[in-house]
Amino acid sequence: MIKKIVLAVLLTLPMGMMAQEKLAYVNIQEIFQVMPDLATIEKSIADLNEQYKKELDVMYQEYYAKAKEYQDNLATLAETIKARRQSEIVDIEKRIGTFQQTANEEMQRKQMEMISALREKIIKATAEVGAEGNYTYIFDVSSQAVAYQSPKAVNVTPDVKKKLGLK
Repeated sequence: MIKKIVLAVLLTLPMGMMAQEKLAYVNIQEIFQVMPDLATIEKSIADLNEQYKKELDVMYQEYYAKAKEYQDNLATLAETIKARRQSEIVDIEKRIGTFQQTANEEMQRKQMEMISALREKIIKATAEVGAEGNYTYIFDVSSQAVAYQSPKAVNVTPDVKKKLGLK
């Protein structure tokens, strides 16, 4: 009889512990969209894009000038000079292609770096809200990692916004 009582207590102990867990959810994407830092990131990327565009325009002007000069003098150029000018034009084409690829990669890297820093700021604020609210778990519903959300679940998105000084 005592064994049955002890067994029943041991089996119900984990259930009692689980009932004490406090769950909440947050919408990180919603917070991300209202962060003032996002406008700064967008402006920074737009400025960088404009710098690359200007440089690319200079390269295209050089390319078109060389190509026009080559076309205009094609009939009068010696074969070795033609070959050298063609080589120069091909070289400029390669430099343009390499520059475009490098610029795109750099812009993507910079954007990811800045967005990651912003996301870390939100995660940190979420962790602080979690610690202050004594939550066991806070799920991010914007990542769609939650299969079920009880109507009793607590939305801490406003608390995280408040922690970040957002409205």
